[in-house]
Amino acid sequence: MSSFYSSKHDRCPIDCSVEFCLDLFSQETFEGFIENISESGMCLITTKLLDIGQDLTINTNIFLPSHAASVCWIEQNDDGSYKYGLRFR
Repeated sequence: MSSFYSSKHDRCPIDCSVEFCLDLFSQETFEGFIENISESGMCLITTKLLDIGQDLTINTNIFLPSHAASVCWIEQNDDGSYKYGLRFR
C-alpha cells in the first residue's frame, strides 16, 4: 500500500453505498461505495472524476463523523473507476 494512503486513525473496512453531491445547492447526485472509514476520513470508490481539494457532501444511512469531506488523494482502478481518500471537514 502506498504511503499516501496513511491515516491519522485506524480504518475499518466497510462496504456501503453512498450518494454525494458537489454543491449543497445542486440537485445532481452521484453514486459510490465506501471501502473503509475512520474518525478522520474514508475511502470512496466511484466512476465520477473528482479533483484533489474538491469538496463534497456525502449522503448515507450510516453514521459519519461529518457529511462534508474533501479529496486528499486519487487512485485510478483497473476497471476505470476511481478510489479517493476523503478527509472529513
